[in-house]
Amino acid sequence: MIPARLKAWILVWTPLTWLILSLCTYPKDRTFSTGVGHVLAGFASPTVARYPAWIMAAAGIIFLAYGVIGFVRRKAGVVLRWMLVATGVVFLAWMFWAGDPSSFSLTGRHPGWNWLFQLLAVVACGACVWTWGSANPDRASLTVWNTRQIWKLFRSNWQGRAGLSILIVIAAMALLAPFLANHAILDPTAIVGTDFHAPTSHYYMWLGTDQGGQSVLAEFIWSARISLIVGLLATVISTVLGAGIGIAAGYYGGWSGEVWMRLTDVFLVIPWLPLAMVLAAMLGQNYWMIILIIGVTSWPGTARVVRSDVLRVRELQFVERARAIGSSNAHIMNKHILPNVFPLIFANTILVVAIAILSETELSFLGLGDPLNFSWGTMLRNAWLYGAAGLPAWWYLLPPGIAIILIVVAFTFMGTAFDEVLDPRLRKREEAGSGAAPKAASLNPAAVGAGDGVEVSMDAAEGINSETERGGQP
Repeated sequence: MIPARLKAWILVWTPLTWLILSLCTYPKDRTFSTGVGHVLAGFASPTVARYPAWIMAAAGIIFLAYGVIGFVRRKAGVVLRWMLVATGVVFLAWMFWAGDPSSFSLTGRHPGWNWLFQLLAVVACGACVWTWGSANPDRASLTVWNTRQIWKLFRSNWQGRAGLSILIVIAAMALLAPFLANHAILDPTAIVGTDFHAPTSHYYMWLGTDQGGQSVLAEFIWSARISLIVGLLATVISTVLGAGIGIAAGYYGGWSGEVWMRLTDVFLVIPWLPLAMVLAAMLGQNYWMIILIIGVTSWPGTARVVRSDVLRVRELQFVERARAIGSSNAHIMNKHILPNVFPLIFANTILVVAIAILSETELSFLGLGDPLNFSWGTMLRNAWLYGAAGLPAWWYLLPPGIAIILIVVAFTFMGTAFDEVLDPRLRKREEAGSGAAPKAASLNPAAVGAGDGVEVSMDAAEGINSETERGGQP
């Protein structure tokens, strides 16, 4: 039987995930002033869920592969295997029906069906989680318990709360940009006032105008999207590369590990900014290229951090036992090494997002950003080029500058908080330094998905939970 709390999470997060994905690709010209019916119809417009076709192909292949492996090895339940296969079929059908696989685009054959396929894909993924919880109630209960304890520890950390609050506000502004500011206002001919006009009470004049008489507020709202998208997607590329290379180098060691580390050292010693400038000039100036450039040039730090932790984990007894019984290297890295270094990877990923956003700002300020899209770095560049600081037109300089500082501080705070939450040694050190530990700090979440390396029974979890409810009294 699926745990009640996991059931509630699925029922909440499935529609929320669909809503977030739909808002990311929502039409840019449907503000609330156009009418409620027009706004609701926008969720079924051809622009919604228009992604590159290779993303659908990759997702379909992954789900099908897991389903087929489940049938071959007979590890997953029968219903879960079929759910995985069905989800993979949905993604592949989406690619072939709605898009044009030959051009890696979902704007080819029937783009008006993208919203429906996205809805089916999200529901299918939620059904897979539901089926997994039903087939593995003990493991699902332990996962839910761990997640709750991690959330309690995170909430007890003031840095985590502050960083999350800032991030929610900025992310909400970015997702709701189509409703907050009509994208047509960003057109060069859409003049709302005179050049460098000071802020007034008119909505689009709340932050004044720029050098062309355009609304700084509209530029600021839509710039949040590009800065966050570039930061998050570049972080995904950087983390996958860095974690993969770090795990391989740390586990194998020897000459192969040395080769990976020397490659890492090469990227570390090459000045990042000149390398990124050369790549941006060669590959083109659009934000997809900026994402790729930041992702492939910012992974060495992650690789070295992960490798150092893998060197520790590979010497533990459960890894030695796995080798003794004949487990393959791929199985050991996937089932034992990765789950034990994942907390470090996760905490480091939060910090890398801040670095990626700063990197995009640097490239845009130097004129190597996407000329067709506003970002906070582009706003700062235009303010500097047209002498906003000398006028002084503070309303053009301060909003993007403060936003960049806030988002970097938010991710830094969250990364520090997660580092303390997921590492008991740092948490104990923090408690010793403060003198008084918060109530939630006494909880020690068990490792989730740690395979055979970390085993925590449900009885132990319930015992810790009941002890916590009694205030820690024996």
